[in-house]
Amino acid sequence: MQSSKKIKHLLSTFVVVLVFSTNLNAQSNVSFAVGGGVMFYNGDLSEKGFLPKTELLNLYYGGDISLLLVDRTDLSFRYMRGKVEGDDRISNENDNLARNQHFFSNIDELSALLRFRFFSVKDKRRFNPYGMFGLGYFWFRPKAELNGVVYELQPLGTEGQFIEGGDYEKPYKLTSSSLTFGAGVFMRLNDNFSLRLEAAPQLTFTDYLDDTSTIYPDSTALAATPKGELAVLFSSRRPKGFPDSGRRRGNPDRDDVIVTVGLSIVYTPGSRKSGPNSKPGIFSQIFTGRKGWWGMTPN
Repeated sequence: MQSSKKIKHLLSTFVVVLVFSTNLNAQSNVSFAVGGGVMFYNGDLSEKGFLPKTELLNLYYGGDISLLLVDRTDLSFRYMRGKVEGDDRISNENDNLARNQHFFSNIDELSALLRFRFFSVKDKRRFNPYGMFGLGYFWFRPKAELNGVVYELQPLGTEGQFIEGGDYEKPYKLTSSSLTFGAGVFMRLNDNFSLRLEAAPQLTFTDYLDDTSTIYPDSTALAATPKGELAVLFSSRRPKGFPDSGRRRGNPDRDDVIVTVGLSIVYTPGSRKSGPNSKPGIFSQIFTGRKGWWGMTPN
């Protein structure tokens, strides 16, 4: 409930900022996009290869508004919703099969992204590649199924988070920031519409997307926690009994990664000025008439 309220508040703020921004130059420097694609994760419940099995690919959708700052560089504000999951039960690796864990989690993210085009926005070429970098903040909530019932994993403390005393980790937060690095290409359809194809790994600052990071706790102490019976069942799904305390359950040295590959349709109202002295971008409009690289040189 708290996460939903936070998301609604952030989205409301987001809309106000965007409406204000569109007044700067709705005819050329603002564009809108909606789209979706495939999302997956790489973490403790992944196999050694980067790409997962097709069963672990999920759809995501989102929308953004972009402000052209200067020629070839725009700033996008994006909302994205998707899902990630991992499942040892379909692994080809013996260690993963023996561990026998699984999880899934919805992802809700707000982010700010900078895209750097190779060519000018005034150039009417069909394809315009770009690189991108961004910062995001997202909400997640790992869950798993047992006997047909779905349970949230964080409140259970499967790695001993609710065991009093000892050196166990504290309960992890269900939010995290992220860094996005990616690349893509704009495919021009006409003056107002284009397609945007991009692939973007997101480096998160959490190792608990999958509720797995460190070691197996002491099973007796775990059973004594508030939700101990369920915690023990989800901490170890190994068929040969609960492992010794301290045995590695995950890899705490690597945070989890989210990857998206998607296609969006982009709409730019009006058309950008294409005169020899025109300078695309909201900075150019703000500083028009002032001498410098950002605006028009006065007569």
